[in-house]
Amino acid sequence: MIELKVVSPQKVIFQKEVEMAVLPGAEGDFAAMQDHSPFISSLRPGQMAIMSNNKADESFFISGGLVMLKGKVCEVLVDQIEPLKDLNKDNYKQTKTYQDLEGNETALKTFEQVINTPSYK
Repeated sequence: MIELKVVSPQKVIFQKEVEMAVLPGAEGDFAAMQDHSPFISSLRPGQMAIMSNNKADESFFISGGLVMLKGKVCEVLVDQIEPLKDLNKDNYKQTKTYQDLEGNETALKTFEQVINTPSYK
């Protein structure tokens, strides 16, 4: 287990122990888990999934940020984060995240892709 701490500029979103977190790194998705080598990476817009038993317990869209993994702690600093559990192709355009991303066509396209066809379920 690792302690996952997700922070936005406004507040701590959540902090809890998880088996694994899959994050959209700048060079591709990666899994943060116990005994992983320490590292720091930038994050691109994409899906963040909290996994256990090879299935997503929770999923989020993140618009980018940074991640630092050291020991049993994974700290994720995100610009914007949106839980996917209540979103679908009919309501995601009403979210604050969608409105904040207007003008960033790459991030908006990724947000739509994550809503319509999430990588991790």
